[in-house]
Amino acid sequence: MSTALLLAIGGIALLDSLNPSLFVAQFYLLTTARPVPRILSYIAGVLAANFIGGLIFLAGAQALVVRFIAGLSPSWLYAGGLALGSALLVFGLWLPLTPPASEQARQPRSLHPVHTFLLGAAVMVNELTTALPYFVAIERIASSGVSSGAAVALLALYNLVFALPLFGFLGLFVSYGARFAAQTERISAAIARWAPRVIKVGSLALGAFLALDATMFFVRGDALFT
Repeated sequence: MSTALLLAIGGIALLDSLNPSLFVAQFYLLTTARPVPRILSYIAGVLAANFIGGLIFLAGAQALVVRFIAGLSPSWLYAGGLALGSALLVFGLWLPLTPPASEQARQPRSLHPVHTFLLGAAVMVNELTTALPYFVAIERIASSGVSSGAAVALLALYNLVFALPLFGFLGLFVSYGARFAAQTERISAAIARWAPRVIKVGSLALGAFLALDATMFFVRGDALFT
């Protein structure tokens, strides 16, 4: 397991974590009485859905690699990297910078931690359908040739980094209490404004990285980064 692979997975996860949809429900829960257990269960639901979904996609991707790619030349792997890089470049160029309309928090049936866990899982399942960075990371893991145990560990690392902002906001609430909760609307607006910019730049940078790496392989027979 190379340092470059670890950095790539961590970087993609950090980019993927800047999703305003994840924070809408969390900030709503911050306004309830004694929110910490609910927020912890909400984060647990997000991580459970993301990790289990990732395992399912990873199992399919690894089966595809073993069945169709393992016996092929490296050119096919780099062709896939070029396609992924190009897709990220197109996505980055397409992504609008205008903040989306304010999204109303999806409220659970009750504030019991079991229901906030299900809320987190539901939010994440909905996001998995458009999680392009996650799919890129899974493709990188599947095509890296690491063992199944190492692949699961990389997926766990991805989810740990992915959850850092959620835990970060919880830590700020625990530290500052009502003063932080009172600022959630302003913070949510700032996230909605800046997250598309960060995702746009990150997608362009990651896409350029993958495309350049693959292009150098085809031009000189040796990849630049991987």
